[in-house]
Amino acid sequence: MKKITIIIFIILLSLSNLYAQQHNKREKLKAYKTAYITQQLDLTPSEAEKFWPIYNAYEKKVFQLKVTKVNEERKKVKEKGGFESLTEKEANQILAIIMQNDQDAIDAKKVLFKDLKSVIPSKKILKLNQAEHQFNRKLLSDYRKRNQ
Repeated sequence: MKKITIIIFIILLSLSNLYAQQHNKREKLKAYKTAYITQQLDLTPSEAEKFWPIYNAYEKKVFQLKVTKVNEERKKVKEKGGFESLTEKEANQILAIIMQNDQDAIDAKKVLFKDLKSVIPSKKILKLNQAEHQFNRKLLSDYRKRNQ
């Protein structure tokens, strides 16, 4: 009984350590992105104070749409035995969900831009769009360099 308790404890400790590492990586990435965007937009302290709550809410919404909901659909497909096991009707339902998620992400971006217009000038909103694109390209480039 003692051995089982020790094994369970070690497994739980390992899982919590793995979760903490992944969470820590996500937090570092978020801090890096925050610094990058703040620098690219040249936000004043008062702009940053108003900008970040709006932007963070947008990021949370998009993460939910792009990651959480997509993972749910992947799980459904996997449970059904993969793409080959889906009926045409099921495939169409999944496609409709994917398209709705994409539309919801576009709608969230529209709301973001509308909300930001009261906080920062339109030129900075354009810079934000460019900075997000550049940041993602930089991440991809760094990832490719590490994996070569």
